[in-house]
Amino acid sequence: MTSKRVQYHETPLLIQRVKESLSAFGYKPRSIQVFQRYWNELLQYEADNEIKSYSPKVGLGFLDEVYDISVFSALSKQDKVCARSITLLNMYRRDGMLFPSASIYPTVSFLCYFTEIIEIFKRHQVSRFQITNSTLNGYNRYIGQFLLYLEKHNIREINHLNSSILLDYCESHSIYSPSTLYNSFCSLRVFLRFLKAAALLETDYSSMVPSVSYKRDSKLPSTFTQDEIEGIFQVIDRSNPIGKRDYAIIMIAYKLGLRSIDIRSLQFSNIHWEKNTIELTMKKTGKNIVLPLLEDVGKALIDYIKFGRPVTDSKFVFLRLVSPIKPLSAPGMTTIVKKYANKAGIDSSPGRGKGPHAMRSSLASALLAENIPLPVISEILGHSCSRTTGNYIKIDIKQLRICCLEVPEYDWNIERGEVF
Repeated sequence: MTSKRVQYHETPLLIQRVKESLSAFGYKPRSIQVFQRYWNELLQYEADNEIKSYSPKVGLGFLDEVYDISVFSALSKQDKVCARSITLLNMYRRDGMLFPSASIYPTVSFLCYFTEIIEIFKRHQVSRFQITNSTLNGYNRYIGQFLLYLEKHNIREINHLNSSILLDYCESHSIYSPSTLYNSFCSLRVFLRFLKAAALLETDYSSMVPSVSYKRDSKLPSTFTQDEIEGIFQVIDRSNPIGKRDYAIIMIAYKLGLRSIDIRSLQFSNIHWEKNTIELTMKKTGKNIVLPLLEDVGKALIDYIKFGRPVTDSKFVFLRLVSPIKPLSAPGMTTIVKKYANKAGIDSSPGRGKGPHAMRSSLASALLAENIPLPVISEILGHSCSRTTGNYIKIDIKQLRICCLEVPEYDWNIERGEVF
């Protein structure tokens, strides 16, 4: 069986189908409207060039000629959205479907026929291995996408899987980044091996899933300098509730190095005022950590809780300040940090992260500069292994200079043309 190639020659119809899919996946009209801006420009581009039907070549030509986008890396925020708008059209035209955003709804929540089988698989993995919540969420996303793809292509029973539909699925991922491909295909191979071992498939298809070369540590962590950190704190207006909340959030991110998800999930029960500690189980690793409730962090929290936080019985510390009153979202946290980084005039070169994780990386960088041992930094950040912490060594310029070797002397013999 091969997947159906959906031929939407009329661009407006293709755009409409994509909008309907995004809406079904929980995208807000405001988010879809951002894509619509670029789709409108695409329609004008087709009209100007007398293009009668849409194809991926047309979409790529639009990106290249109108926005000078030919390489999909180190893009600005605006260019990423522009490229994404065309990618969505290409995906739907090719496969007749899109995948839901994992940040909005879990992919598994859209399954109709394969919900039970993925739950059996996850229970098996948990019973045999030390699986973290992060890994389980990855299974929900990546294996959920695979099963949703099968359902959309009329596969209702897992034993109807064949090599053709599997290869079509892998081909549909060609537009993704190496890191996404690596995570997706690794999860898929594990799942396919499980299906064979559990006698749910007669054939082990795992060897047919392409191997992707991806070095996790190849990207340098994004950090703020000490001057930039001070600049961010200085531009926060703490005379209003929003400023009080944002100041406390950024203070925790930088001083304690908590991840965005752990700050968003922070509850009053995690704060032990009598012991001056913050104690919680990290969402990503499942590791229990105890952090000191530093004086400046405590003061920022008290200022926000007493004079900035909405009156509500919510157990979560950090909340939206407008209706509906609820915990902050992941994009909301990123927006908070970026807003003040931009206000402080911090360099916004493409590829440089300015979100909450840059605060966490900045703490690691500051600790390294003070010659704090890696195992200690690993404990502070709550890393599950010191190898992850070692990634920050690459940005410790001071220590790297110590490791530099002198360039050896050489002599050029012109007559013999040899280097000694």
